[in-house]
Amino acid sequence: MSVTGPATTVPLSVELADIGGLGDQLGRGGEATVHDAPGVRLADAPGPLVYKKYRAPQDRSDDLRRLVALRARLAEADRDFLDERTTWPLRVVESGGVPVGVLMRRIPVQFGDRVTSHVSKAMEWSIREVGFLFIDPARLGGRVVGRQVPTWEQRLGVCRDFAHLLDFYHRKLRVIFGDINARNELYRLDGRPSVLFIDCDGVRPSGAVLSAQLNAPDWDPPGGGPLGLYTDRYKLGLYVLRSLAPGAQSSVRRDPAGAAGVLDAEGMGLLTKAIDSSRAHQEQPTAEEWWRYFSKLLGEPVDPPVLTEVRLDRGFVVRGQPVLLHWGADDARTLDVVVDGRTTSIDARAGGGVEELWLDRSVARIDVVAANGLGEASAQVGPVAVIPPPRIEPVPVALPMLPVVQGAPVALPEYTGPRMPELVLPAMPSAAPTGAPRPFAWPDLASTSFPFDLTDLLLGGPALGAGLFTEPEGKA
Repeated sequence: MSVTGPATTVPLSVELADIGGLGDQLGRGGEATVHDAPGVRLADAPGPLVYKKYRAPQDRSDDLRRLVALRARLAEADRDFLDERTTWPLRVVESGGVPVGVLMRRIPVQFGDRVTSHVSKAMEWSIREVGFLFIDPARLGGRVVGRQVPTWEQRLGVCRDFAHLLDFYHRKLRVIFGDINARNELYRLDGRPSVLFIDCDGVRPSGAVLSAQLNAPDWDPPGGGPLGLYTDRYKLGLYVLRSLAPGAQSSVRRDPAGAAGVLDAEGMGLLTKAIDSSRAHQEQPTAEEWWRYFSKLLGEPVDPPVLTEVRLDRGFVVRGQPVLLHWGADDARTLDVVVDGRTTSIDARAGGGVEELWLDRSVARIDVVAANGLGEASAQVGPVAVIPPPRIEPVPVALPMLPVVQGAPVALPEYTGPRMPELVLPAMPSAAPTGAPRPFAWPDLASTSFPFDLTDLLLGGPALGAGLFTEPEGKA
């Protein structure tokens, strides 16, 4: 069976007898062993190959053939990307029509280290699994583990590449990785940090899972059920959490709060939506969203910039005072402000800000250009009028010249213009007669009868209390 690829017809399988003698055993797992295959050469996949030999014959012949055919149908650039970043099945190895293994690309040496073997005590090459990124950095770089400790930027770079490759699986190949765990992905730190997906013969079409896929311990998704896009996105969230917050118990961590203080608000929002089992699957961030987030965080956005705000705080300004430019830009590395042919460059990775512009004279417009490695976005604002500051100056007042004669009075000219009319006030009404005033007379105290002794009242004697402050008879 064969499928017509972009440039050639690619066979999907080979017979076991045709792969020749096998070399050293390079690795082993629960379902297969991996052997060097020095006698095999493929025109569409140059380079050293290995034979993954299944411990038991498989009943997945159609599934494996589909994977080989999927690669053959890719455009050349996409096929090269897949070959460089994965150990994708290149041919199904059959014996009597029954799959017994697959041919794959050999893991490049850049995805491993030469370390001291715990068994032979000699230096041996060993693959660099992403699980090493979960180890406390002091222990990772110590004598027992003996691996390079990545910088923070390198950790972010590996996360970005992990998300990018998984997005390629989901959107370009339309398959589900499924068995994402600490050992099925390798990483490299030299040059641009990147990852390599291995055990790719277990992937499934994203539309439907026709046969069961495996979950490694501590990577099982909540709720069980078949694996799909949801479980891939969940496991990607676990990887981000565990690799960016390494340390004790990191390899089993599932609480997004473990990354608090490590990721910014946007990253924590993505992580919480990815692994919080109480949220709907529709809220999960895609691998593409993670890829765009990490690219932006590393200052390497994947899209041309977009200007979201460009405005001035005023249309005129007094010379000697600044005009304020408010700007906002997504995915921009630099922002150039051009005034009268003079360019001021600003670091735009903050995403927005306010810039003071000092103008010597009025301008018709101000050009604003946001840029990154993928393109530019531009806008214009203005005009801006620059006015001189106010000045206080004496104002001359003309006065009439009058003749002055020494020792003689000055005669002013007589005013002959209109005069104000005389005001005639109406007469006030007369008051009614009130009669002659009567003189005031003091009463005759000697002939006036009082209910108390007047002497006691004036002197404060006993009659004061008896007469004035005693309730009348009949009152309670």
